[in-house]
Amino acid sequence: MGDIDWVARAQELARDFSGRAEQHDREGSFPFENFEELREAGFLKLTVPQSHGGYEVPLSLFLRTQEELASGDGSTALALNMHQIRFGSEREAHTYPARWFDEMCRGAVEEGALSNTAATEEGLGSPAGGGIPETLAVAHEGGWTINGRKTFTTMAPVLQYIILSARISSTSDRPEIGTFMVRPTDEGVTVEETWDSLGMRATGSHDLVLTNVRLPGDRLMVRRTHGQPDPRGASGQTWFALGVAATTIGVARAAREYAVEFARTRTPLGNAPIRELPGVRMRIARIDLLIHRSRALVYDAARAWESREADGTLPVDRVVMAKVETLNACIEAVDIAMRVVGGVSLLKKRQVERCYRDVRAGLHNPPLEDRALEQLARRALDGQPSPPAGVE
Repeated sequence: MGDIDWVARAQELARDFSGRAEQHDREGSFPFENFEELREAGFLKLTVPQSHGGYEVPLSLFLRTQEELASGDGSTALALNMHQIRFGSEREAHTYPARWFDEMCRGAVEEGALSNTAATEEGLGSPAGGGIPETLAVAHEGGWTINGRKTFTTMAPVLQYIILSARISSTSDRPEIGTFMVRPTDEGVTVEETWDSLGMRATGSHDLVLTNVRLPGDRLMVRRTHGQPDPRGASGQTWFALGVAATTIGVARAAREYAVEFARTRTPLGNAPIRELPGVRMRIARIDLLIHRSRALVYDAARAWESREADGTLPVDRVVMAKVETLNACIEAVDIAMRVVGGVSLLKKRQVERCYRDVRAGLHNPPLEDRALEQLARRALDGQPSPPAGVE
């Protein structure tokens, strides 16, 4: 890491991203220029191990940079998160074949190549729910043929390494799930630009379509029987959940800053600035409380994970607590900011309107609230000794 101040560097980038965020949000366009700036600033190798030429920042510092970037543009930060957590969790879990992890790291360090998974499907829903992919991999001499469609493939326009899950065709009574390395240049791999969402509109989370894609045998990275735990376990869940939570805090902070500046400067004709109104003052204070509480939970969970100290509550439980509470608290904070700004907050030209939509996206990232609460309930009521499997 040397003497690089990654938080300050993220703050500088966030100012640039903020100036372009409205246009990308309106168009639903991918912010290619933001990712070029991230590459130039070194962020695409931020979580890559030092042994592979990266900076290997710890989880807690990664989260701080995510929070700052998201204060400028939630879409860019959320998309980047999906790349960063691949390396952060894998350097702990060691589930990928060395050849492919080395290649992903080399690509990130030398070329700024981006990586992400392609796991979600329209009929499958969240892979963390335990469903079986419809995407099918059939073995043939020397390799595999894959057919299927994946949704929510974040950064689809720029991905170079796609870690894809598929059902393996087999005569066994128990279905198998395979994880394959797919490259965008593989014949039969196409991207359909389907992403037209309520929030996080600039993440490029389009559909990935695979039509008779033939892969050599060494593209199979991980193979497991359906029902077996995800080999990444709690590491995958931790980096994913806390990365999403930190991103959400950044979005809420942006809404807070907008509401504060509005309250300081908004002076209805013939009246004092609205910052003097008791109701406005109480709402701003409530926003600060909600954001501070969220940050405390997220960074407490990160420290617990890094030290592996339970201190009464296991790190994996602190992670799901932080994710669930942060999402709900930050949504409330942005809702309050909308009330401070009033009716004009509904206008597309107001940054707070975009925050209102973006802050809700993390509700649909794992762990989902019901499953997270069930994890805590099992620990308290059933004495479950170990956490549930991680997320895809």
